[in-house]
Amino acid sequence: MATDGLTLYACIYELQDLVGGKIDKVQQPDKDIVILHIHAPNAGRVKLMLCIHAENGRIQTVSKNFENPETAPAFCMLLRKYLIGCRIVSVTQPGLNRIAVFSLSGKNELYDAVQMRLVVELMGRHGNLFLLNDSGIIIDCLRHFGIGENAARICLPNVPYEAPPETEKLDPFSVSVEQIRSIAQDRTPGKWLTDAFGGVSRLCAEQIVRDDTPRDDAARSIFDVFSDLKEKRFEPSVIPGVGVLSFRPKNIDSIPCSSVNEAQDLYYRARDEQAILTKNRTSLRAVLDHARKRTEKKLSECMKTIGDEEHIEQDRLYGELLLGVHGIPAGRRSVTVPNYYADPPTNVEIALDPKYSAADNAQRYFKRYRKNKAARAYALAQVDALSAELDYLKGQLLNVAVCSTREELAEIREELIRERYLRETVEKRKAPSSAQSRPIRYRSPDGVDILVGKNNLQNERLVRSSDPNAIWLHAKGVPASHVVLNSAEPSRETLYLAAVIAAHHSGASASENVPVDYTQVRYVKKPAGARPGFVNYFHQHTLYVTPSLDEIAPYRVREES
Repeated sequence: MATDGLTLYACIYELQDLVGGKIDKVQQPDKDIVILHIHAPNAGRVKLMLCIHAENGRIQTVSKNFENPETAPAFCMLLRKYLIGCRIVSVTQPGLNRIAVFSLSGKNELYDAVQMRLVVELMGRHGNLFLLNDSGIIIDCLRHFGIGENAARICLPNVPYEAPPETEKLDPFSVSVEQIRSIAQDRTPGKWLTDAFGGVSRLCAEQIVRDDTPRDDAARSIFDVFSDLKEKRFEPSVIPGVGVLSFRPKNIDSIPCSSVNEAQDLYYRARDEQAILTKNRTSLRAVLDHARKRTEKKLSECMKTIGDEEHIEQDRLYGELLLGVHGIPAGRRSVTVPNYYADPPTNVEIALDPKYSAADNAQRYFKRYRKNKAARAYALAQVDALSAELDYLKGQLLNVAVCSTREELAEIREELIRERYLRETVEKRKAPSSAQSRPIRYRSPDGVDILVGKNNLQNERLVRSSDPNAIWLHAKGVPASHVVLNSAEPSRETLYLAAVIAAHHSGASASENVPVDYTQVRYVKKPAGARPGFVNYFHQHTLYVTPSLDEIAPYRVREES
């Protein structure tokens, strides 16, 4: 649930400790996030996040560190110019709108006192962040909208700031029980609270009172919630999967928190991680998809060239036939000559370029023959390499899909840099983390661990670190994860379960009767100079299984994060 006016109201109340604080540093780690490092007398050193993400937009203090991008965005550089050294004069909220206004005091280049405002609009996909001068003129904003962009207002530098249009809604802090009861009439609360009162979102309205509550009881419950918020009696809570509330809902399971900031941290931590994971996964998938399509196109062209052998030999034949016939006048566009290579001989019509003699036309056919023959030989030499590259890219796409942490995706990114599918950035290199990403773990009914690699680096580590007598499995003929069954002599049921797991974690997860090869780890070898994850194996046997998520899900072990 996006931040609503009531939740922001409680958040603004908590942010009053920042008044008088000095802005020491500005970061923009993401296109929708600005981090202000503030040293406040009443709060100490804090990092304030201003996030205008369409779904995760909010204002909160955070404790974790954020990495700066390789090149600071222009808006971040502008904020650093104007905000560093400024003090926060006030933090306010116009009405119960989803808008926070930070009034700032600082000095310009001539050390003259200046007043500015930082306006944060948490309006979903219309959210924005503005820096205004003391006259209300936009110095700059995070998202620009000009004329002709279907925008309700112009959001550009050097343009007067216009607040979002006001809505004709009632102030929830100034109504009585009787007014609420008269407005409600026979309508269900969830359908009219949002339209009637400012600051109340649809999801928030659904948590204030149930739709089946009698009208009198509903009016009293709504009034009690509004009264508590008006008197700053906040009871922040989190409804898992729903959002953050500034009050404690009745008859609904929720997690109480000591502050709105704590509630937001609890609710958005996993959502932020998932958003970053999705962004990284999408970025890698785009690179791999582009490389896959390019490789498929090259392979298709090679196969087309290889299939043109008949036409290539025809050019040689035409050249020899033209040299064997004399007296062909210049300027002809075609000539019919006997093909003495056929049995019985037949007449063949050969196209000619009228600008050249018959002998020159023959040499042109020979030249095209040599060129196409060389191209076909080159294509034949490239087919195996392109096929292997295509299998590698498909395998990496499968790895990206099953990775569940940023560390695992980072390992794939590093591998793609080494394989020259990505360029290495010039940002400051950090010491590699000592913590290794972990494979997926299953445990069979008889207590045997079954490990599944989620990227090529994990696949290689599995093979290197496993007992030579353990069983290694891999879906045959398709990109797939390496699977290791930590037993030298597993039961038939455990071996079958491991084969189903191997088939599920492969490119044939939607197929039936998938062949899965298995052998001992000692017979799995990586050829010298081969790409990560590529192995040869020997003395294998094959099982045919049908992948089933329902069959293997009960045996998956959830690792502690």
